[in-house]
Amino acid sequence: MKKQTKRWMPAIALSSAVLSLFFACSKPLVEQNAPETQRLKASSNGVIDTSLSNLTFVTNPVNLNIVMFVPTDNPALPGYKTRLSQLFVHFQNWMHNEMARYGYNSYLGLAKDSTGLVNIIEIPATGVQADYPYSSAISAGKIINEINTYRAAHPSQFSSNNHYLVLLPARTDGDNSQPFYGYGKYCFAVDNSSMSVNGIPNPSSNYLGGMLHELGHGLNLPHNRAKYISEEPTLGTSLMGSGNVSFSKGQPTFLTGSDAAILNRNEVFQPAAAANPYQAPTYSIQPQFTIDNSQQKIFITGNYTSNLPVSEILVYMDPNVNNEGTGANKDYNAVTWKFTPVSSGNIQGTIDLNELYYKGNTPYELKVKLLLQNGYTTSNVYEFNYVNDLMTTNQDSVYTYSNASYAGVKGSFGKGQYTTADLLAKGVTDNSVSSIKVGANVKVTLYNGNNFTGDSLVVTSSSSYLSTFNDKVSSMKVQSR
Repeated sequence: MKKQTKRWMPAIALSSAVLSLFFACSKPLVEQNAPETQRLKASSNGVIDTSLSNLTFVTNPVNLNIVMFVPTDNPALPGYKTRLSQLFVHFQNWMHNEMARYGYNSYLGLAKDSTGLVNIIEIPATGVQADYPYSSAISAGKIINEINTYRAAHPSQFSSNNHYLVLLPARTDGDNSQPFYGYGKYCFAVDNSSMSVNGIPNPSSNYLGGMLHELGHGLNLPHNRAKYISEEPTLGTSLMGSGNVSFSKGQPTFLTGSDAAILNRNEVFQPAAAANPYQAPTYSIQPQFTIDNSQQKIFITGNYTSNLPVSEILVYMDPNVNNEGTGANKDYNAVTWKFTPVSSGNIQGTIDLNELYYKGNTPYELKVKLLLQNGYTTSNVYEFNYVNDLMTTNQDSVYTYSNASYAGVKGSFGKGQYTTADLLAKGVTDNSVSSIKVGANVKVTLYNGNNFTGDSLVVTSSSSYLSTFNDKVSSMKVQSR
């Protein structure tokens, strides 16, 4: 059996534990027709001017909520609002300049306080720092509950209902854990005296890049890495790949096109308030895939329907390397493309397989996502595999899993009808299916009784959790669409 092969890459791009990255721009782009044109200005020698006289920034109708959560025994550092205001304006300009490369003119919205600084909401915690261990998801939940309680009493201090950056002072009690993680619509990072524009580059810390990477998650960005041929040699490391190292070290860092497209539709990037942000659509999608290994291409065609307007179509190729699994925190090595619908409801795009790093014998998930104008993103997943360096797929198949998120015991089914006995013969226990992947060319009808009886559910795309049919499948039919 041929082992998985991969191409040589710098070690910095391979780490799956890193957080974020930075791309230095000495000449920020000038915004046109913004509500407030505000940016850190660069001197003639390219050094960023951090004087408060030049602290100008864009404030949108809806802005990012930035919170400093302060335990009773660990006060925030003196002067942190000035220092962090300069840093957040730098982040704002960095994101804008990256997005401008793809033709977008949006800015991350930063609210202004009464002194002209970026609005940072300082919230006194009810407990000491030991009550909020940074490595604990339970701690995140406690902090969020206290933020929600504070917001209920001080609603005017907040802007967005969907996006929070939560900062905590560096610990002083000997606990060396650091709060760099996302938790739903909240992202967490630490603050210390080095969290400053003047701290870039920092050879001894990745915290600055960590903050920007986690902010990306808080703004709806999934992990993804640079394309091997067209991006990495010229643009460096993707922010949502291993960007904490490259950003913190002052090395080339960039937003991918899909990241820029998602941010452009984000609630806190809109120059006018958007109605019903992130409203979920009623939709269907029917992609068709043609593999040409001689040209190293996957050609994607097909159509979709949606009751809400679609902005762009995003495609992610996520390898399952060395059985690492897939999904959140397993997708640092996913490579992404964005396509504009060729006409309403039609899909057309080409995936260049030369851009992929992992080949050999590597399974892939191909995810097709509809990015709506309101910022919501759908996701449909399809199975692909490299076998001896050749890309293959079988879109006539259905794969069942005994756990959610495509985990647990896997069953593989082609077109046909399967009773309870047939499921057992395939290794699938009765009433055990929790998630399912459906090929692009087929649909599956699930039944909660043997011999195609009882309640039924028609599934036309992959589902990471069969909520209404979880652990109920006793027979099924796999048919052409």
